[in-house]
Amino acid sequence: MVNEKTLENLITMYADDKEMLDIIYDALESFEEYHSAIYTMETKMKLYSPKSMGAEERRAMTEGLDKRRTMLHNKIISSVNILNRIAETSNTAPFYDGIVSEERPYRREVANSVLEYIEKIILERR
Repeated sequence: MVNEKTLENLITMYADDKEMLDIIYDALESFEEYHSAIYTMETKMKLYSPKSMGAEERRAMTEGLDKRRTMLHNKIISSVNILNRIAETSNTAPFYDGIVSEERPYRREVANSVLEYIEKIILERR
């Protein structure tokens, strides 16, 4: 659902506008921040049992990790909205062609599309 052609078009359109490119980059960077938060949470949940750190300490760790992941999930939703608005004002197709909302199931659909986009970049790296 992520339209890579739109991203390519925006990069070309704003090739001489560092401020706009910085906005686009910041939006894209939020995707990796979310990916990293998921990885960190899942890794720490597997590594640290209540036996290894105490039940209360683990609960606090889990709550903190989940809060960070949720905050970054909301940030990617905002970032997708930003990229879609830039695309709209640039008369090009939406970056994300779907419903962008913090409501379920749309928030999960946006996140899954962003994670697929990141995975594709990693798989196609040079």
